[in-house]
Order: sequence, then C-alpha cells, then structure tokens
Amino acid sequence: MTASLIKDFLKIPEKYDFVQLFNQSIIFASQRTREYIGFKDPESKLKVNNTTLTDIFLMTYINRGLQCKLNEAISCIRMTEEQTVLLGADWVWAVQGPTSKNPKVQIAVQVIHMENAEKEAAEKQLPVTESMKLARQETINKTHPEKISDFCSSVGKDCYGLFLFFGHKDDPKSICGVLSNDFHTHLGCGREVDNTFLLDSMGKAKSSVTPGRMLELILQKEGVPENLKPICVKFTQ
Repeated sequence: MTASLIKDFLKIPEKYDFVQLFNQSIIFASQRTREYIGFKDPESKLKVNNTTLTDIFLMTYINRGLQCKLNEAISCIRMTEEQTVLLGADWVWAVQGPTSKNPKVQIAVQVIHMENAEKEAAEKQLPVTESMKLARQETINKTHPEKISDFCSSVGKDCYGLFLFFGHKDDPKSICGVLSNDFHTHLGCGREVDNTFLLDSMGKAKSSVTPGRMLELILQKEGVPENLKPICVKFTQ
C-alpha cells in the first residue's frame, strides 16, 4: 500500500458520516489483511492461519474505528469460541439507533478461507469445556453456513448474514463477500447453503458494491430490494 493511499484512508472527513467511515475502515482492514493472505515463509517456520487473518482484519478495523469514533454508531462484537461453534458467526456488526442502544440492523459475519478447510479442524482442537460440548452437540448436524443462516433467521429480517471470503479462485488475495437476510429460505426448500452455493451466488451477481454501499442498502426503510439479493460485496479495492 502506498504512503498516499494510507494517508487517504487515515484522513477523517470533516463531516461526520458513519457510512463513509465504515467504508473507509473496512477497506483499510481488508488491504492490511490482504498483505498476509497467501503468505509463504521461505524457512517454513511461520504460518498465517485463518484465525490469525480474522484477528488482523478485526484489530485493524477496530483500531481505525476508535480513531474516528465509529463505535458510537456501529458496535463490533467478537464472538466467543463457543458462540462461533453454536451460531456460526465470527463477529457481529450492529448499527445503533439514534435515540436507543437497540440495534437498527445487524450483520453477522462468517469468515471463509478458500485455501483450506481448517476452520472445523481448528474447532476440534479447542478446549473441551462443558459449554463447548453443549455447543457442538446442539449443532452436530449443521454446516457453518447453515448455523449462521439459522441464527439470522431467528433474529429477524433486520439481521443479515455476510459470508466473507478471504481469497477467491480467480484472485487468491481478494476479499469479497455475499450478503442476504434470507439464506434460510434456501434451507427451507431443501437446498444446501454451502461454499458452492455462495460462490455461485457471487458468480451470478451482475455487479458488486462497496462495504459502504452495502450498509446504505440495508439501512433503507424497506431494506435491500428483493431483486438485489444476495448482494456481492468487494472489500479489496
């Protein structure tokens, strides 16, 4: 990333616009994370796994958000290990109402790393606490996409699921996502919501939007128009 580009990202607009700040913060976090995707240590001593990439993204986003007081408008809640196993979400963004702490909309995010399937393998290595046992038993027959789809459905139409891909078959270092609040309807029709379905959804999308435009669409009074679902979002510019 060039010095001028970094300077542009760090510049805080004079007029407070949390959608614009959200967009800047996410793009900045995506660019920083992209630097580590596909990292190969020539001495094979260091490995950047999916959990580390997720932490890099979140730490960069949260740090930028604190600088511009974005957290006053949008909270970012990192799930515990048990919550991730149970709900399928790595974190949740919640847009606060102007006069209430109750969220207007929520975006539950699940990170998918295309280079490997280490997520479920990593879960098996987590400490086997009583709460972890219960979380695993509760969702033993569900895939990660099914978990987050069910979670969003249980919250309501104002909760969107965002599948965030770290890497893509056509661009291993890209970060892109697919968002909707009705993935559960595919499950109700007996169809699977898996990586193949999600990648097909992105492939069929006529265009992609920025993270800021994604937020604008879901904040509309009527939410995202049906003819735009699911939304394909491009995080790396």
